[in-house]
Amino acid sequence: MPRRVPTVLFATLIATLGISHAVNAAQTTAAPAAYPNKTIRFITGFLPGGVSDTIARVVGEKLGERLGQRVIIDGRPGAGGLISMELAAGASPDGYTWFLGTPVVTISPSFKRKLPFDPARVLAPVTLIGTSPTILVAGASLPASSVTDLFALAKARPGGLRYASSGQGTTNHLAAELLRVTAKIPLTHIPYKGAAATLLAVLTGEVDISFVPLLPAIPHVKAGKLSGIAVTGAQRAQALPNVPALAETLPGYDVTSWYGLLVPSGTPPSLIHKLNAETNRVLEMAEVRERLSAQGVEVQGSTPGALMEFMRVDAARWARLVKDAGIVLE
Repeated sequence: MPRRVPTVLFATLIATLGISHAVNAAQTTAAPAAYPNKTIRFITGFLPGGVSDTIARVVGEKLGERLGQRVIIDGRPGAGGLISMELAAGASPDGYTWFLGTPVVTISPSFKRKLPFDPARVLAPVTLIGTSPTILVAGASLPASSVTDLFALAKARPGGLRYASSGQGTTNHLAAELLRVTAKIPLTHIPYKGAAATLLAVLTGEVDISFVPLLPAIPHVKAGKLSGIAVTGAQRAQALPNVPALAETLPGYDVTSWYGLLVPSGTPPSLIHKLNAETNRVLEMAEVRERLSAQGVEVQGSTPGALMEFMRVDAARWARLVKDAGIVLE
């Protein structure tokens, strides 16, 4: 009998250690590290210096501070934003990849060349960050200072006018194509890799005209380096009240950019909810609103569902415009 005591104690000790190990393992499995616990990547589709890049940096910086993690901006310019969108769509849906959505998301389904994925299915909405009008500008040396002057010059010149865009399917590309079709003027498309590059192209005379974000263009218009021909919203912009809206000459013309935070589909709803709440709090900060307003962005904020509906309506609008105007997006 005395010889059985060590054996029982040994067995008990082993069992206790085994149970303890199993409990610890179960606790480790059931309690993953809190989100986020590593660097977050924020993908954009355009070069540094443009509105998209600025929005991502301003919002990403403040979100990183609130979440306690570093947010790096991953600019992937090219193909009008399609390269960046495909990269974001293929990323792991774990909350560590964000994407700055722009109208290319809602315009791309209207391309003649169909994409290998449906943006509405591979990207999940988080919140609408803001909207922004654009302005049609011409080089200072171009002998046109009004909409009618520009139309007459385009029709008189062999081959028409050259215009810069941020790439196929971007807002400024479609704005120009809509102008070409509705005004019946000849225009030649020259794509660049971002709004900053298109603005520079007009300033240096590489192209004749371009549709660019409103605020970055204002100093050049006021300095006489560019001619502000017209804004693309349905009404005149408060910042440039003397510049007409294209709708005054072409009734119904209305092109506005939007910017939203998206993540790969399959991202857990709890993470989307967290990101939505934190982003909307960031958008309420006076500093953020001031910095985005300085870029001509009207700060919004929304629920994921509201952004989803916004994108659905925008996609339908572009599809209808592309079809009715006979615009071909390759």
